[in-house]
Amino acid sequence: MFGAVFLHATFLLLPFSVDTRDINFPTVSGIKRLQQPLTNDDDVDIATGSDFSGLMTFANLPYANCFSDSDVDAYDIAIMGAPFDTAVTARPGARFGPTGIRRGSRRMSASFAWSIYTGEAFPPHPILPKLTSLTGENSYKSWAEILDCGDAPITFLDNTIALKQLDKAHKVVSGREAKAIEKSLIPRIITLGGDHTTTLPALRSAASRWGAVSVIHFDSHLDTWDPNVLGGGLSQYAGVNHGTFLHIAYEEGLIQNSSIHAGIRAPLIRRKGDIRNDLRCGFDTIKARDIDRIGVDGVIKRLRERVGNTKVYISVDIDVLDPAFAPATGTAEVGGWTTRELLSILDGLEGTNVVGADVVEVAPIYDNPGETTVLAAAEIVHSLLTLMVQKPVKAP
Repeated sequence: MFGAVFLHATFLLLPFSVDTRDINFPTVSGIKRLQQPLTNDDDVDIATGSDFSGLMTFANLPYANCFSDSDVDAYDIAIMGAPFDTAVTARPGARFGPTGIRRGSRRMSASFAWSIYTGEAFPPHPILPKLTSLTGENSYKSWAEILDCGDAPITFLDNTIALKQLDKAHKVVSGREAKAIEKSLIPRIITLGGDHTTTLPALRSAASRWGAVSVIHFDSHLDTWDPNVLGGGLSQYAGVNHGTFLHIAYEEGLIQNSSIHAGIRAPLIRRKGDIRNDLRCGFDTIKARDIDRIGVDGVIKRLRERVGNTKVYISVDIDVLDPAFAPATGTAEVGGWTTRELLSILDGLEGTNVVGADVVEVAPIYDNPGETTVLAAAEIVHSLLTLMVQKPVKAP
């Protein structure tokens, strides 16, 4: 005991050095050492090279305040957050979805985004003729100027005002001049939700720029419920929600009769009335379990045949995935698709005229420590972005 006290006292008497200890990495035999020791005098780069510094944007894209700044540089595709979740019928929390999706994209960046799924085959190798590979595409190093506009300023106290704010945000962001005007004069928007009600302002914006669109709606729920059935019996205010927005969009003339649901499996409110109303709103349906019968290729074929050469808006409710792959959502339904299946289906839509898209109903508070849901959501956004890059759409 006395020895321990003596050693502690001796340690306290030792002079304290303010110099940082140099870190030297041993040389590996035969390999040139690039790592240099760090000292107080070294001029190290603190401006570049980290995906985890600075403001958090989707895939570390450049940020601009597209909502109010007048001197924003021109862009072709904008990422925009819609932090709104006060029109849900189950668990809230999707107002934090935009932040969660951006967090799930932190590993993505332009310098690390060459796809192994897209591109053309290399020419035959002179020595190994059987060796084949792909020259991958990089959506972030394409013709398109892409940036993150941040989140639209939305009140969380009044749904009517909030949706009007989102209407205006879409109008401003899509109303700026595109950069690659030889491709199209109109920028396209990918919205990070937010509950699914946020798709209504996005459809209003898309229709105002491109005309009525065909909607490819990935979801476990129909979302064409009559407002008088889901919420409207209480008030008109309550009738505008995440389960009625497609009905309202159809009544406003925003969508065409060539629209289609994919991944549907949730129960209905009315035995026959809901389906009749859904057909009236212009939708065909691919049920979740259809994939077991027709496969991924069959799903792709039906989607492409349905929308044809029309202008297309793709809306992805994250609950189209099974809760095993996306637990962090407001109204989870078991028996959904895997993340890989959904990504493969999106890949199969290459060449469609995608004029707008969103990923919604991500509620990070219900995610697991591995962040399964936000990682999936970020990858889905990347797939939607890739579809836009692959097929520029001329302004009407």
